Amino acid sequence: MRKLILVLIILLFSSTSMATEQIDLTIPITKLPINSYKIDSIVLNWTGATITITLFDPVTGEKPIFSYYGTVATTLMTVLNKTNLSAKSLQRRIFERLIADGKISGIVSGIPD
Repeated sequence: MRKLILVLIILLFSSTSMATEQIDLTIPITKLPINSYKIDSIVLNWTGATITITLFDPVTGEKPIFSYYGTVATTLMTVLNKTNLSAKSLQRRIFERLIADGKISGIVSGIPD
């Protein structure tokens, strides 16, 4: 019984003394501002009814990912499959859709590759 109490006391004090330490910065580290994104990849998964769009910021290397699923993805892929891309580029259409859906905000600029 005495050993049990001793073990419990040791466990109690050892678990409270294992608090992690941290440093509180006097000058916080802020992330670099992201001013623009380019399209890194577009994955159209017809059988899985999924569209995955990965953007890329060349300055920070950040790669946010946006996805569409189910009937929304299938509808978008069907429309895209039938769209004439000579009037408006694929990349512009993707950016405009992300903006319209509130996934990102901004203005599309530049000329198609």
